[in-house]
Amino acid sequence: MPGDRVVQRADRVVRRARPAAVGVAVTGAVLALIAPPAAAQPADREPSIGPGLEWVAHRDNPFRHGDDPDFINSDLAFTGDHLVQGNFAGFSLWDIADPTAPELVSAVSCPGGQGDVSAVGNLVFVSIDETMSDDSCQATRVPETEENWEGLRIFDISEPREPRYAAAVRTRCGSHTHTVVPDPENSARVFVYMNAYSRGASRNCTGRNPLQIIEVPLDAPENAAVAGELDLFDDETAFGPEDRVAGGAETRSTTGCHDITAYPAKALAVAACRGDGLLLSIADPLAPVVLQRVRDPAVAFWHSGIFDNDATRIVFQDELGDGFINTCSPAFGADRGADAVWLIEAGGLVKAGTYKLPRVQSDLEKCVAHSGGLVPVPGRFVVAQAWLEGGVSVVDFSDPAAPVELTWFDRPDYGYSMDFTAGIWSVYPYRGYLYASDMYEGLEVLRLTDPIFADAARYDDAGLNPQTQPEYAWVWREAPVVPAAEVERAPLETLSVEPATIEPAADAAATVSLPAGSLTPGETTDIWWMPTQTVLATVAAAADGSLPATSVTLPGPLEPGRYDLVARGDASAPRLALASVTVAAPSSTSAAAESEGDTGRPWWVIAILLVLATTAAAAVVARRRVVLARRRRRAGS
Repeated sequence: MPGDRVVQRADRVVRRARPAAVGVAVTGAVLALIAPPAAAQPADREPSIGPGLEWVAHRDNPFRHGDDPDFINSDLAFTGDHLVQGNFAGFSLWDIADPTAPELVSAVSCPGGQGDVSAVGNLVFVSIDETMSDDSCQATRVPETEENWEGLRIFDISEPREPRYAAAVRTRCGSHTHTVVPDPENSARVFVYMNAYSRGASRNCTGRNPLQIIEVPLDAPENAAVAGELDLFDDETAFGPEDRVAGGAETRSTTGCHDITAYPAKALAVAACRGDGLLLSIADPLAPVVLQRVRDPAVAFWHSGIFDNDATRIVFQDELGDGFINTCSPAFGADRGADAVWLIEAGGLVKAGTYKLPRVQSDLEKCVAHSGGLVPVPGRFVVAQAWLEGGVSVVDFSDPAAPVELTWFDRPDYGYSMDFTAGIWSVYPYRGYLYASDMYEGLEVLRLTDPIFADAARYDDAGLNPQTQPEYAWVWREAPVVPAAEVERAPLETLSVEPATIEPAADAAATVSLPAGSLTPGETTDIWWMPTQTVLATVAAAADGSLPATSVTLPGPLEPGRYDLVARGDASAPRLALASVTVAAPSSTSAAAESEGDTGRPWWVIAILLVLATTAAAAVVARRRVVLARRRRRAGS
């Protein structure tokens, strides 16, 4: 129950209960790290990997019990250097400071369904969509028609090796997935949209499920509670069996939403609601408003959606067959179990194209469009997406009518068909790598190596949640703007440069630095030479926010005048630090130095030598005159 510490550490088993006044001790937890060994896999299951992609790490599923589907992985979330991997039995916490060597920090055993996750700072949210006997980690599954509990669990990972169960919030239909939406007016709290739908006979979850919204105070998660609910449909607009089109898909009735992807920077969200696709305004996160509603006779199950960075296009996924069949075969055609690209236009959403995995999969496999996210590539609409046993596909949707697969990661089948679904549940880009959650196998890490992903590799995310889409701004691609007025420049002149004054030259060496607290710790920082608007060096800020002393070469020709140098960090932009280098006008001494020619000697040395030479020559001439005069006198005598 909330207040307990229940965790499997990577080096030993740990279970530490909070005081009784705070919570009840957790006992009998499943010990993930001493689970039976995973079933041996055929040696020929080496993946096919496309161009521009490198497989850099694999980590086994710490919960796995052979092919038991009660211990498969689900979704992923990121917070700083940690990755949270959901599981039907709880969640794993990985240290990904080195993406090529993920370290399992803890594995929390707390079953409750597919366990979709998100993370905000030190808080982890876990969806519970199985009807459980209570909210504790020792709860057992009970029939939906009996008294039960389902909703949202909240864990505190301030101590990553000992996560603490901090709170639980009950909701009407539980939470198949959930969406974190920041409060635009209060950074100390977030809202969580609980995405769920009724599945049939149930004690609590019948009919069409309203969207319930939980408020979570980040400093006091124990006070989390349902803050509101609303029905995104009315009886006339929710999709029903009577709305199916002859020859079309057997589209599911809308009894709630499967996924809602929020784009807070644009105050928009896209909802995939079984039989309907919605575009929402979330300008007021507690009162979403339906802007557009669309249907597609080819879609059986509106599963999820992804915006492009400009919020002008959406890719919807169709989970035909619920992930239990192979739709990646000619039998299902090009538009079933596929992606659909919709344009966001003033007159409404307009379908512009479809995409289906181009590699035919074995009928021993399960394959369908599933969860993924936007890859931050400037000016393009690139998505990394999971296709279950179809693997990972990285697709360019920039031309909606002709999407192109850029690269892929795809394992062969197991040699038999899994009784449950299998393969890659989800994949997301984070700091230049793709992280893929394989249901049975574990965690896969892929590095994007193609030059088109250079900006994605540089983007330094502080965190990422699967259904909360960030707005990407590639600040490093545009030169800083330096004010001309001295009164505006003065507060910016914090960059130290040595030397600050130099003589005219073809080029010159200089060293720049910033004191502690000037930058965001660890952020990527460019040193700009403003006369040509070029980057002289790119370095990482130190842990204390300082810029270490960095040597740069100032390109010339350096004529007399004042030149600006700027340091700008990716995370702290548009803030910048400014310094000026003065190239002094040449002095008379300097001018004389230019007359040295090929002698390589200072002018004054040459002058002395000339005087000495002249004096010596005069002395020789005078001596010759004296000698000649003496000879004449002798001859006359």
